[in-house]
Amino acid sequence: MYRQPPLFSRPVLDGKKVLLVDHNQATRDVRAEVLRDSGVTVHAVEDLPAARVLWEPNFYDLILLNLFRHSPGEAFQFYAQIKDASPRERFAFLVGPPVYLSLTWPEAMAVDDTSHGQWGETVKRIATAA
Repeated sequence: MYRQPPLFSRPVLDGKKVLLVDHNQATRDVRAEVLRDSGVTVHAVEDLPAARVLWEPNFYDLILLNLFRHSPGEAFQFYAQIKDASPRERFAFLVGPPVYLSLTWPEAMAVDDTSHGQWGETVKRIATAA
């Protein structure tokens, strides 16, 4: 199995929590492993109903949502429900080529190149592993 080299200043990620929603078990496992190798606690689920059960306001540092295999309406409803309940919640959307990761709802797909520090590097690693 491929392993990313450890990031410098690893303690920055200790204690971070991610809710990973990915229908495909193989990619879900790889993405979770990349995050865990960086010291992140990952709760990985297959679908949106399972994500709704696990989600709590102000618990996760990031919700990482693979939009493939979810209808746009279903995914947007999940996103909107979370944002209504917790407006400061952070999302990243796995959207596929040509741009693999979007930090905004996909109609404005762009990877945030201004992400700095170890957390930004970890998000970029996830995009590369996708």
